[in-house]
Amino acid sequence: MNTHAITDQLTREYLDSWMIRPSYIGSTAADITAEYFGETYRSPVMISTLSGMTRVNPGGNVLLAAAADMTGTLDWNGVLPVEEGLQILKQGTRAVLSSKPVADMDRILEMIRTYAENGAKGFVMDVDFIFDPDTGDVRNHPMFGQMGIKTVHDLKTMVNCSDLPVIIKGVLSTEDAEACAEAGVKGIVLSHHMGMIDSAVPPYFMVREIRKAVGSSLTIFGDCGIRSGADAFKALALGCDGVLVARPLMKPFAEGPEKVAEVLDHISAELRFCMSITGSKDLKHLNAGSLIRRDF
Repeated sequence: MNTHAITDQLTREYLDSWMIRPSYIGSTAADITAEYFGETYRSPVMISTLSGMTRVNPGGNVLLAAAADMTGTLDWNGVLPVEEGLQILKQGTRAVLSSKPVADMDRILEMIRTYAENGAKGFVMDVDFIFDPDTGDVRNHPMFGQMGIKTVHDLKTMVNCSDLPVIIKGVLSTEDAEACAEAGVKGIVLSHHMGMIDSAVPPYFMVREIRKAVGSSLTIFGDCGIRSGADAFKALALGCDGVLVARPLMKPFAEGPEKVAEVLDHISAELRFCMSITGSKDLKHLNAGSLIRRDF
């Protein structure tokens, strides 16, 4: 079994280890409206940063942005040329733009300022891309360039260069979460980068511990393994503020934005159903007690 398969299996088994206990009496149809960084969205179910997918389709980021617009959700883009990011913002998409953790901090700061000046809703950097899994050394990627180790000081510099919310992706430990909170980062994405790490801890296994460590100082997004509304409900009930979807969108990605939007809307509808049947009237009143850990 390869690295991706092992890690993905652990994440799948953890999500499946939670059962949903319904509570119908007095429940109402749930409101799944979500708020992130001062903006309101129709759902907490969003498209993940699909850098790998968009490399094989140069117009893929624009396609995914269109799907996010159709579903009224926050658009998370994979790594893309700044000009393409500006095109997405110009069309009115409410988007989070991204970067790899490149060594050139001036380049990162310039991206943040440019996106901030053009209406972006956030900037995300995936720190889990620093080291090469084949060598263990700092990456010098043929497409993205030389990576650089990031410190709390670097994160603070990013945070202080503009008013744009900075989000760090690839957090799987309380240490990293606390470092992000110390730096003034606004949000974190719990992610193992689609199984890049062998036997990585499932993101949703860590969310309660991380939430306890940082309280409400960080908006927490869950990434990896979300394939249904039930998965989304479990992640949210465990403590995430929103979830990112990747693999279920890969086939629809090739069929156009309408197909991607259709899958997202279906997962959101399933989430609403799970919330409605558990007495969770909205995202601020999720019935965490409806999750029961399976021991059989």
